[in-house]
This record gives sequence, structure tokens and C-alpha cells, in this order.
Amino acid sequence: MIVLDKVDKVFPGTTIPAVNQVSFQVDEGNICVFVGPSGCGKTTILRMINRLVEPSGGDIYIKGKKVSDKGVNPDELRREIGYVIQQIGLMPHRTVEQNVSLVPYLLKWPEDKIKPRVKYLLEMVGLDPEEVSRKYPYQLSGGMMQRVGVARALAADPPIMLMDEPFGAVDPIVRGRLQEEFLRLQKEMKKTICFVTHDINEAIKMGDHIVIMNEGKLVQHGTPMEILSEPADGFVKDLVGTDREIKLLELTKSKEIVKRTDDIPSEVWEKDSFILAIDPVQRALETMMKKDTNIVGVRDETETIGTISWNDIKKLINKISGDQ
Repeated sequence: MIVLDKVDKVFPGTTIPAVNQVSFQVDEGNICVFVGPSGCGKTTILRMINRLVEPSGGDIYIKGKKVSDKGVNPDELRREIGYVIQQIGLMPHRTVEQNVSLVPYLLKWPEDKIKPRVKYLLEMVGLDPEEVSRKYPYQLSGGMMQRVGVARALAADPPIMLMDEPFGAVDPIVRGRLQEEFLRLQKEMKKTICFVTHDINEAIKMGDHIVIMNEGKLVQHGTPMEILSEPADGFVKDLVGTDREIKLLELTKSKEIVKRTDDIPSEVWEKDSFILAIDPVQRALETMMKKDTNIVGVRDETETIGTISWNDIKKLINKISGDQ
């Protein structure tokens, strides 16, 4: 869906690249999280994808098409990409309804299509349209404004979303709720999402794929489990912290270690010991203890896809422990 091929960015007046020979791919329907310290190039990459910043070198492709081609209109490109930022960026002089409907109006949607869309989106992000539609941003809490920002980014149903520290401006409790709500929405939406954060815990929780940046360079990329179990160097080890086993259990999704099989042991069915593929590995362990079993079944939205055993979890933890 999105491919970066040896992308560079050197800003005018500087000689050190803000982004240096970065290459990776974001698969369709996945959340790819960019994480690293301030100034490492995360936001610059995000802004190059929708051409708010032009690369100095290399190429960026969306659905196989180079975004820098002369035939690609930057404004039209951006209208097909939802964009959510930490500061939310809501227009203070416009109501919630007017903010959410901005892009559909620019795309000249008919009025009878816009209003139902706004109502649907506000309900989808957990807001009451009757309560908030006519309010202005200053009348909302920080968490409510973030929800409106997400609704606005989804208004024209873009296939791609760019999210720059979207939950960073709210307190930890609200942030956790917003993360859970967004993961729930993503199960339904299946958007292709590039997500910037400086918080490794958020990256592991939210990401299907993680890109770790430092000083403009891509240090490591992979699944959350790969990052936790096989950090590429000392920088990545320090970033993920010394509690990698705990992070693995709490933040890694069960789908990353599931053994896919149609042959589900009878014990799983008899004890009704099932978890969801998006549940953390910790949920698998808790279910084993609660059901007094050494194996659980794993389900996605529609069917049972495999199992996780105590030995699967133990092998992973032992691999991490032996590396420290």
C-alpha cells in the first residue's frame, strides 16, 4: 500500500539529513507505528507521505503510484488521506459538525449525504451527535476533541490515515481509552495507518508493524514481538526497557504467536478456554490460570484460527530473558 524507497530529506540551511536513506513498506490494512526520540525524523516521514514536505531524494509510492509524479495533484492526494495531529487542529470558529464535514464539503458531497455521515462518525467515535454537533471545540474536553479529530479524518472514508501523536495531549487514563476505542474501530475499518509516537508502549500496543528511528535513520523495523524479542542494538534495547517480558505479555497481540491450525484440542472446547486474536498475550496466560489448562484457543472476528500453549509463552519469555 505505502512504500518508501531510500527516502532522504535535508532541510534548507542544514547539511545533516533529517531523514537518511529510509526504506520500508506498510501493508494494506495495517497500523505501522513510527517511534523514536524527538527530532529523529518520524513526523517528517509522515508529512512526506502526503507531500506536506517534499523528499530530497528517493521515492514514495502509494498503491504502486509514485506520489511525486507530475500527474499527482498534492491537494487531491491529501483529500484521500486522513490526517490526525496531537494538537487536533480543529477550526475554533466552526462547530463540531462543520469541522467533521469539512472534507466532504470540499469534495462537493450532497447535503443529504454529509449530515448522515457526520452523525454516523460521531456515534462511531463514542460521541452523542445531539449533544456535541453544535458545540465549538473550546466547549469540549481534550478527549472529546481528539475523538472529533479522528471523526474528521475519517469523514471522506479515506483508505489511508496519518496520525501524529494523536493521543499525546490527553491524560494517561483518557489516552488508554482512546487507544482501545481506536483499535476497536480499526477492526471494522481496516484502514492503512501510519502512526507517530515517542512512547514505545503505545507503539507495541497499537502497531502491527513498528519502525524505530534514531537521528534520521531507520534502526529496526518489524512486528512488536520481533522488536521485543530481538532488539537490533543497544539503542533499541534501551528504548524498549529492561521489562521486556512484562511488555511482551501486556502489549503483544496474541495473533503474533498463535499456532494456526484447524485441529483444536478437545480440552479447549470442554473448558471454553478461548481468547481473541487481538487480545494481549497476558490474556492467554490469565485464561490458562482461570480455566486450569495449558492451552487456549484463539479466535478472530469469525472463526477459531489456532492455539497458544503455556510452552509457546515460556519459550518466548526465555528467549528474551536469555538475551538480556
